[in-house]
Amino acid sequence: MDVTSDRLNGVHASKLRLVKDMRERSALRELSNMETRRHIAVDAVEQASKHLANAERRRARVEAELYREMLSADAISVADLERRHHLIIGRLTEEIAATQRAFDEARSAQDQAEAAVLEARTLWAKRSTASQKWQEIERDVQRMTDAHCEAAAEIEADDEVVLRYRRGSDRQVGGEPT
Repeated sequence: MDVTSDRLNGVHASKLRLVKDMRERSALRELSNMETRRHIAVDAVEQASKHLANAERRRARVEAELYREMLSADAISVADLERRHHLIIGRLTEEIAATQRAFDEARSAQDQAEAAVLEARTLWAKRSTASQKWQEIERDVQRMTDAHCEAAAEIEADDEVVLRYRRGSDRQVGGEPT
C-alpha cells in the first residue's frame, strides 16, 4: 500500500505502524512455531533412521545365527530349521518394512516442515519490511508535523512583531503635531 506521509496525521501513522508491528510479531511467532516443528521433524527422522539401522542389524545378526544353526543341524531337522528361518526372517522383514515406512513418513513430515518454515520466513520478511516502511512513514509524518508547528509558531511570532510594529507606528503617527 503506497501512502504518502503528507496525507497522514501522526495518530493515524502510529496506529497503522502498530498494526504492522503486531502482524510482524505474529509472523515471527508463527515462524518460531514452524522452526520448532521442523526441529521435531528432524529429530523424528534421526530416530527413525536409528530404528531402521537397528532393525537391519538385528535381521543380519539373526540371519547369521540361523545359518549357523542350519549348518550344524544337529538337533533339529533341516525342514524345521528352514521353516523357522522363513518365519523369523519374514517377521524381521515386516519389521524393517514398517520401520522404513515410519522413516519415509518422518522424512516427508520433515520436508513439509521445512517448506512451512520457508513460507513462514517469507511472510515474516514481508511483514518486517512493511513494519519498517511504516516506521519510516511515521517518522516522516512526525517531521512534517514538527516542521508545520515550527512554521506556524514562526508565522505567529512574525504576526506579533508586525502588530507591535504597527501599534508603535500608529502611536508615532498619532503623537506628531500637524
